[in-house]
Amino acid sequence: MLAVVGVAVAAGVAAVLAVPFLAASSNEPATEVAATLDPVTVPVPDPERDPAEPLRRLTPPASGVYLGVTNFRLVSHDGAVAEWTRANGPHPSIVNWFQQWLTGERRFRPDWARRVARAGAVPMITWEPWSAPEGEKHVAVQPEVSLARIAAGAHDRYIRAWARDIAAYRGPVMIRLMHEMNGNWYPWGVFTNGNTPQSYVAAWRHVHEIFDEAGARNVSWVWSINNLERIDGENHDIDAYYPGDRFVDWVSTSGFNWGNAYSWSSWRTADPLYRDTYRALTRFGKPIMISEIGTTGSGGDARLWIRQTFQRLRTGYPLLRAVLWYDDIDGGGLDFRLRGQTAGALTQPGTLGTGWLQEPRYRDVG
Repeated sequence: MLAVVGVAVAAGVAAVLAVPFLAASSNEPATEVAATLDPVTVPVPDPERDPAEPLRRLTPPASGVYLGVTNFRLVSHDGAVAEWTRANGPHPSIVNWFQQWLTGERRFRPDWARRVARAGAVPMITWEPWSAPEGEKHVAVQPEVSLARIAAGAHDRYIRAWARDIAAYRGPVMIRLMHEMNGNWYPWGVFTNGNTPQSYVAAWRHVHEIFDEAGARNVSWVWSINNLERIDGENHDIDAYYPGDRFVDWVSTSGFNWGNAYSWSSWRTADPLYRDTYRALTRFGKPIMISEIGTTGSGGDARLWIRQTFQRLRTGYPLLRAVLWYDDIDGGGLDFRLRGQTAGALTQPGTLGTGWLQEPRYRDVG
């Protein structure tokens, strides 16, 4: 998710909101183990693990969408997803959170994933190769995590640990890797940090192949661009950095109605925000997701925007298969949470229609 500083949107970022600076797990590895191994590669204990459980993967719905939500609080304690459902109406089928490679809780957390799964949803992790300092103040140029270094194996031990642990988890997991690469606000941007479109493809494929080697066939890979709004610093030659059909399961975009909160922004309805990007994504032949959607109330009626936008997505975007509400505060301070004026907005008559929302479907893959 893009944060904005002044007139150039590309000056900052807000997608680190959910989990950049979490306290360490109480289930720390034993001292003698930590002394000989990198703690980041030591698995988090998973008392619910059942090696006989089939390896399972999410299947996109044949029609309609999976409704999802980005809100780290939903993995923080048992019952959080049910609480969110009681407050907002529909039950989420996907719960997304953010994790960085170099800061915060860096390990795969099977306890978080199982908490989401027990609530009837699929865990999705927006997995970010960078260091996101506290306060979300950062620079996109971080040579340690250039795409060339990722492709060359500099982070293989860490990637293998995730691949091993997700394969051992066995339940369906979605990974949204290196999102919004067409912008210049992240270290993995295709023309940032010494990167090229070719190095993006190489890094993506390298990560994917490590997961393949670990047998992590339970992962669904989400390739997610920023919506094509002609933002300063944004690149639109998306074919150049598409990793290839074998390496991608979902294609996705993120897009927000920023209202008049900034000098460069204005109130935007669904089609100006999503239509061109949706059409561009359809040519890949993959299920399409809006992985971050939200609106401010600055400059218009946020509650009405939610109803009209979801109505338009239902009727005008037939290949859309998942929509995730960004239920958080962005790096610029805009509040996209469903509360106040927008509390219960998803339950407005006609917003979600009948039969549009689908329950998760799975298939065994080994």
